[in-house]
Amino acid sequence: MQRQLALLLAALLATWVISLPSAGLAAFAGGFWPLRGTLILGSGYLAIGCMSLAMILAARPARLERLLGGLDQFYRLHRKLGIAGALFALAHWLLEIMPRWMVGQGWLVRPQRGGNDAGLPVPFAEWRDPARELGEWGLYLILALVVVALWKRIPYRHFAKLHRLIPLAFLLLVFHCVVLMPPAYWRAPAGPLAALLMAGGVVAALLSLSGRIGFSRRALGHVASLRRHEDRVLEVHCQLATPWAGHESGQFVFVTFHRDEGAHPFTVVSRWAGDGHLVLAIKELGDYTRALPKRLAVGDPVTIEGPYGRFNFESARERQIWVAGGIGITPFISRMELLAQGGARQRPVDLFYSTKEPTEPLMGILAGFAARSGVNLHVVVPPRDGYLTSERIAAMVANPEQAEVWFCGPTAFGDSIRNGLVQRGLPANCFHQESFEMR
Repeated sequence: MQRQLALLLAALLATWVISLPSAGLAAFAGGFWPLRGTLILGSGYLAIGCMSLAMILAARPARLERLLGGLDQFYRLHRKLGIAGALFALAHWLLEIMPRWMVGQGWLVRPQRGGNDAGLPVPFAEWRDPARELGEWGLYLILALVVVALWKRIPYRHFAKLHRLIPLAFLLLVFHCVVLMPPAYWRAPAGPLAALLMAGGVVAALLSLSGRIGFSRRALGHVASLRRHEDRVLEVHCQLATPWAGHESGQFVFVTFHRDEGAHPFTVVSRWAGDGHLVLAIKELGDYTRALPKRLAVGDPVTIEGPYGRFNFESARERQIWVAGGIGITPFISRMELLAQGGARQRPVDLFYSTKEPTEPLMGILAGFAARSGVNLHVVVPPRDGYLTSERIAAMVANPEQAEVWFCGPTAFGDSIRNGLVQRGLPANCFHQESFEMR
């Protein structure tokens, strides 16, 4: 994701630089006030570009999944673009107000305005003051919502409800940009690109405000059965009543059990048999998932949206290493079920499962799936065995750098394994990491 973010920012910056008029280029050597004016426009352009891209990604366009490695991956990019856009917008605002405040304090002297533009028509002249004010309020709202998104102590249900205000704030900022962007920028390369990005962002914002994101990929059904395991995992069997395109092992779906809570991403454990039956494994991690065993009952309605994700175990290399942490075992269970039934090509696989709670029912199920699918299972219990590391994997599997590695679990755990294996010679593109950090 860091590479994609850097490329997008570089593209926006390059487009802005080549769009600078001669006066804008001269500003870099013309003193504080000309430079300020140029940077105000540049920071605003970068802000709306990043926010537009973030808004487009938030609409969950299925065609971008393959390009960006799955919905979970481009949600990480969405988050980084949103933060970058908010920071550029903050810089834009500070460049606008701080020098004026310093002039008021007598610390700076504002130069006399030239009269070269006197008498020339100004586009949207009557809308410029409202655009400034609405843009400022849009910025305040964006900054507040970014803080809410980053503050993990705020429960997800509150975050999800407040996050729905971002499309409204974005529309205010689009109005601000359209009205106040100088005509010269619209005629330069930056203008068409900004227009295209803002148009895409506006469509995505309207889809979000109308509740239409992912609408065509939704299916309705009910809870057929429930089973709570000793390791605080709730197994939910869903029976769909409306058409469903099906899913591959390793994919996840957005599930709505309660409208007041909204949708949550969960991995599908079962393979698709075309009978409308899906099995979800939900770990009790947060306030909502801990309350689910008491709130959810057989017969309750359920909305499924998806499937999403590119955690599909496709690889050019013959050997694979799977690494799971905690509830991250779910996509591997689905894959082993598929392998056991002859639904996928067999290849040498080592599965490392790190868990603090090796409950007997789950261990028995895993051992059974591993035996039937031909997967070599290695269970690591940190309190008993120490932490699973790349060194331990290398000690148990010869030449792990020659395998394709698939990881699902906590982000920090995955980063540690990936960095260690890459240092041993594993190509970075041979490490596939599922991430469910949607905020």
